Amino acid sequence: MFGRIFLKFFWDAYDFIGTLILANIAFCLITTGLLAAFIIIGYPLYGALGKPVVLLALGLGIFLTFAIPFPAAGFLHFLSIISEEREPEWREVITGLKTHYAPLLKVTAFFVCLLELLAVNIIFYIKPSASSHAVKLLGSIIAGLCVWIFLYLLVMMLYAYPLTVHQRVGMKKIFIRSFLLTMDNLGASILTGILALGLCGLGLITRGVAVFLLIPALTACLANSLFVNVMEKYELKEAAQKEQKMPTVQPASWKDIKHEEFIRDRHKRYQRTLKDILKPWEY
Repeated sequence: MFGRIFLKFFWDAYDFIGTLILANIAFCLITTGLLAAFIIIGYPLYGALGKPVVLLALGLGIFLTFAIPFPAAGFLHFLSIISEEREPEWREVITGLKTHYAPLLKVTAFFVCLLELLAVNIIFYIKPSASSHAVKLLGSIIAGLCVWIFLYLLVMMLYAYPLTVHQRVGMKKIFIRSFLLTMDNLGASILTGILALGLCGLGLITRGVAVFLLIPALTACLANSLFVNVMEKYELKEAAQKEQKMPTVQPASWKDIKHEEFIRDRHKRYQRTLKDILKPWEY
């Protein structure tokens, strides 16, 4: 499955690279302005209170809560149009921002709160304050569990954001479905998470240049590709079960005639080779 995930991710980014770069630059400028506003407003308070680490963590969490939904809403709506085999236009990015920013703000706030609470627990339990060896060992075990939960939540976010855009369900369903999808597709989810971390590493290596140009857009492409391919797996299973239970029932639509062929046709754009990269006009 990871091969299909990577191919969709690559070709979606390749085919719409110009729009993605322009939108990425626009969103980076917006978030930079938001960061500047947070610094101007928050730094005097931060200095007046003696520069506590807790206040810095709180400010960072609030900034991420407001900043992350900007690119996520625009890019994921744009990419959802591509997944429906429709040709998206630039205004779809703006439409996605208007439609999905508020729901994604709630999702981001939820995950940021959980991640910051886990980070506090990890820092607390790894401190060598306990004198007893047994207490230190217990603290290390709890800290290790918190680290694994932290990483699991990061992978869940790759499902939670596309779920919010594609299915438009409530917070409870988003959390439950993203948890179950991660668990049921653990291998593909871990590999996709590693690739996402690789994109973040590329941003660090280039000192933020890649982030300014493309990294948020590529991360959105990756999350959308993971979600769409995983959901297609369940679509095929559901179609096969329907055929076994009701073999004589007439299909409700042309998509139900041969669901495998429908999925295959939807993936024709991703079945290209190196030749199509070098000579895209022949595609």
